[in-house]
Amino acid sequence: MPSGKFTDPEYLRTRQYADDRNLQARIALHRRFSTNAYGWFQWYLDQVSLPPAARILEVGCGPAALWQDVLPRLPGDWRITLSDLSLGMVRAARGNLSAHSSQFIFTVNNAQTLPFPGGHFDAVFANHMLYHVPDLAAALREIRRVLKAGGTLYAATNGERHMEAINIFGRAFAEAVGVRLDDGFSNRNLRFSLENGAKHLRPYFTHIERRDYPDALEVTEAEPLAAYLLSTTSAVARLDSRRRPRVEAALLAFAREYIAARGGSLHVAKSTGLFIAR
Repeated sequence: MPSGKFTDPEYLRTRQYADDRNLQARIALHRRFSTNAYGWFQWYLDQVSLPPAARILEVGCGPAALWQDVLPRLPGDWRITLSDLSLGMVRAARGNLSAHSSQFIFTVNNAQTLPFPGGHFDAVFANHMLYHVPDLAAALREIRRVLKAGGTLYAATNGERHMEAINIFGRAFAEAVGVRLDDGFSNRNLRFSLENGAKHLRPYFTHIERRDYPDALEVTEAEPLAAYLLSTTSAVARLDSRRRPRVEAALLAFAREYIAARGGSLHVAKSTGLFIAR
């Protein structure tokens, strides 16, 4: 995911994240097959320390999955602004939080040019999105600008070997059926990763801490595995109406055989965590 479509705002806004379907397919795999019973979103909130009546900005909020998961734990005096480059994602976020709209503001904007005054927020959340930003330095400057003095950035990302077993599965399928999954996701050479994130944060923050979340997947069902792979690439969607159903059926059959050949469970190591920067 070093460059190309993975950091192309037009592709991300109009195709990969035009709505929440691709992201929800990936979230579903984690929710169903993660080995850590204490979920990622709950762990994430445990790392957050903020003053009363905090103002929070999330950049790249997606469908607001974090906030849906932790709603019962949110302090009632927090005021949270959710922003995303994709109008479809902001619409999904607003719909998912419609019963709690008084605590949230929803806005479409670009993390590289935030439309907020300086020193406005106690915290900025950037969850698995900074590696998408074409100009990472510009985004970090903007985040630093809109934070109050002493404010905190919580930036989640992956390590370079995160879910490598899924990439191996995808390549094996592509070779078997002769389909090039040219824009599938890989965590190798991420622009902002667990390995290089501190280096990118250092020009803007004096205190940087990395915290890792221990987890893995044990995938025992073919359908969610196939859906995950399809969510990461548009190569299959671009096929003509006759070939696409055949390739999707072949993927499902391949996934069943792939899992069965591994004793009924595909082990997928994860590498994910959080930078806390002040």
